[in-house]
Amino acid sequence: MRTATKYTLLVLSLSAALITAAPIESLPDANEFIEAQQRQQQQQTPFTFLEQEGTTFEALATPPPSSFLIEFNLPPAGVNRHERMRMEETGEFQGFNANRHANVAMQHQSFQDFMVDQLKIDFAVRHEFFDLMNGISIDLQGVPPHKLPQILEQIRDIPEVVKVSPLISMNQPKSIVHDVGIFDAQAEAPQLSTAHERTGVLSARKERNLTGKGIKVGVIDTGVDYTHEAFGSCYGGPGCKIQYGFDFVEPNHPMFQGGFDCVGHGTHVAGIIAGNSTKNHFLGVAPDVTLGVYRVFPCKGSSKDDVIIAALEKAYSDGMDVVNLSLGGGSSWADTSLSKVAGSLANLGVVVVAAIGNDGELGIDEVSSPSINRDAISVASFEGSGYLSNYFQVKGASEARIDFSDSLPKDLADVPLPLMLPTEDIEGCKPYKTSLDGAIAFIRRGTCSFVQKIKLAQDAGALGCIFYNNVEGGLRPKIDDPSVRIFGHGISQSQGQLILDQFGSGMTSKVEVIYKAEKGVFRNEMADQISIFSSWGLGPELELKPDVGAPGGYIYSTIPVLKGSYSTMSGTSMATPFVAGTAALILQADPTIDRHEILGRLQIYAKPGLYKDTQIADSVARQGAGMVNVWDAIRGQALVEPTRLALNDTDNTLSSYTLTVTNRYETAETFAISHIPAQSVLGFTSTGLPSEKVFYNESAATLVVDKEGEIRLEPGETGTFTFHFDPPSDLDIQSHWIFSGYVKIAPSDTSRPAMQVPYAGMRGSYSTVDILNLQGNYPIIVGPTPEGRLMPITFGEEQPRSYTMVGRNIVTMLLKISNPMRNLQIYVMDATTHKVIGMVPVDGEYIGRTDNVKSKFFVVPFAGRMVDVDGDLVQLGNGDYSLVVVAPKPFSGSVGLSGGPHESWMSPIIRIKH
Repeated sequence: MRTATKYTLLVLSLSAALITAAPIESLPDANEFIEAQQRQQQQQTPFTFLEQEGTTFEALATPPPSSFLIEFNLPPAGVNRHERMRMEETGEFQGFNANRHANVAMQHQSFQDFMVDQLKIDFAVRHEFFDLMNGISIDLQGVPPHKLPQILEQIRDIPEVVKVSPLISMNQPKSIVHDVGIFDAQAEAPQLSTAHERTGVLSARKERNLTGKGIKVGVIDTGVDYTHEAFGSCYGGPGCKIQYGFDFVEPNHPMFQGGFDCVGHGTHVAGIIAGNSTKNHFLGVAPDVTLGVYRVFPCKGSSKDDVIIAALEKAYSDGMDVVNLSLGGGSSWADTSLSKVAGSLANLGVVVVAAIGNDGELGIDEVSSPSINRDAISVASFEGSGYLSNYFQVKGASEARIDFSDSLPKDLADVPLPLMLPTEDIEGCKPYKTSLDGAIAFIRRGTCSFVQKIKLAQDAGALGCIFYNNVEGGLRPKIDDPSVRIFGHGISQSQGQLILDQFGSGMTSKVEVIYKAEKGVFRNEMADQISIFSSWGLGPELELKPDVGAPGGYIYSTIPVLKGSYSTMSGTSMATPFVAGTAALILQADPTIDRHEILGRLQIYAKPGLYKDTQIADSVARQGAGMVNVWDAIRGQALVEPTRLALNDTDNTLSSYTLTVTNRYETAETFAISHIPAQSVLGFTSTGLPSEKVFYNESAATLVVDKEGEIRLEPGETGTFTFHFDPPSDLDIQSHWIFSGYVKIAPSDTSRPAMQVPYAGMRGSYSTVDILNLQGNYPIIVGPTPEGRLMPITFGEEQPRSYTMVGRNIVTMLLKISNPMRNLQIYVMDATTHKVIGMVPVDGEYIGRTDNVKSKFFVVPFAGRMVDVDGDLVQLGNGDYSLVVVAPKPFSGSVGLSGGPHESWMSPIIRIKH
């Protein structure tokens, strides 16, 4: 027996991660779990997806991790941006930096020597981190899985080691590509020119000649094609936009220093920030900045978070003033390693701008990492006002122009073609009785797959298909069947209705369609509204995210020369570099400005967007402070603190709030406080589960000012407003509505911009939301059949199935995490004595939602091992056991039963027979 204060054990899970197991001071009473099990035994587990798809062990299991991030106890070597600038001017920085690095490097070397000489462990160093984190990432690929727990325990027991965690995979950034090519070189691209006007970029350029000159912006992405003429067609020399960079994917690639971009995403992002092409009338937000380019994603597949951390370190060492991170996705926590390192960079004075993500269709609480970090600027996407697109003409009862995002059908440009409706079935799911030879089929979405629809039309002789949506919004049908030889593309519901009107009231008019060879400029029906794809906040503990929004829908920018030089994309990936560019303009206007003030100015001088065609602002949980306006952020000479108010839920909110206003104008000014209400939103079902559909209500909170509604301030003077919020009383307190809005602080001189401070809170108690999806009959325990299929272990089995707990003859727990969870614990109970005897080691920290995807789970294989009360890893003997899951509710503090409100679930009996 020993005291295992740093014990670490391998477990296969969605993140294939590890947990520290310490001696267990006390184990919970089993009575609560037994009573809960009795209530759950009547549940019929919905397991049809496994039965129908024949899910196997391989489909759920993930390989054990082989790469780890090791963090040490000495502070990292990085220094604040302003202090660094001062020391660089005096010549002190080089020596100072070398000394700090030497101390960190000595600890790294000591660790490596100890690993080799004392522990006799074979490993390979992936990356070393000096400035933003004192750490090292390593590969242990040669270590057998059964020996990994012991080795990781030995590493964690090294006194200088403070944390060991597995590396996390990061998926490539995803954006919507609109395949339209280069805009007419005789006119400026509509998307960026109108976006520059709407966000004050044009005014900053005209009034102050602000172009980002002298500011360095780092782009951590898929690389950038530096041969593009918008970047000077070069790297590192005179006239070259890109002066810094590194390729972390292929360091020895001929297109060195991050210049190789086989995806196109990074080149598009860089163009939005800094592109400059007189030839093609293209200009980025800050066309005179200097770029640093850091490639972290391969042509296909994912990357690891240590690669992105290495890029952040490189951007810091290269002296970047702003760093753009158009990456991340899914629900996350600010406590992840990547998020914390991004926060460290921001706290050293570098402006860190990160995309909130493109998971808007999944509902609330989908803020991604590193955007979730408090000190990073989290960016949502607004739709642009106009865009360039392929289009076709429709002629029937009248005429119409319809844009579409896919490629122009080959050999059909400018050729009139008949457009025909399915006569048997408007959704095109039945064989055609009439010929479609030489025609385009016009088919409504629904009932059957797009592949089935297009194959039936192909069999009838159609040249192609136009699919129109049956719900609001655009449509991008996925057709990946090699037997499909004709084209097919989608349009929105409103566009579909426009075409249906061409068939006349009796649907008998002849209609023809002409695909045009040239591009067209179209007005965006959703202009200045938040993009449908833009992820929702708030954070996992109701943090106010996103921070701001920027144009991200239908953005025209650069792509690699071999891919066509220019294209239009949509995504928060496009909105993020827009904000990075505006930060560069603010830094050029005032190089001494504090990073915190840049975020604050962008927030308080942003312009809240309205919800659809209403006159009420969209939710702060969707747009943050609103659309950035960089000119107001620069010319506004009043400040307010704090610049955002996270109200928590109404069980935990403060009784009053105070805003401090500072007058930096050269004359006295009177400021008045008022309220801009926003739509309330509901993102939960009646059982507390997250809903993919978010519901709106115009009921809003009331702002109650405690004293005078105006204050007069002399130049340099500060004053305060104190107030509280009355939540909307007509919203059901049990439903978890999110209410929000803006506290407006307006100067009496209307030529000066007003300030808005966003706020958001939840009506009711957040601690009552569902965590484990118990209402949906989860969790589930599965075990293999002799045929290798996974089948559920159900309650009430007369003879529980037995498992050897060897190889694949183990059981696996599948959990649906309905809402983000800070901690998860799984206890082992002896089913005979009804005593809790230990814990299952599981990576249970900072778990995001698993979303409403039927085959997406948090997976915990159980091979009969547990950590006992002394912190030792032990193999359970023959017998009957149950696993007990304990999940704390939000704000409940520490894990386990003593930390506050929680949910629990006890499994059916698991019989171990070695």
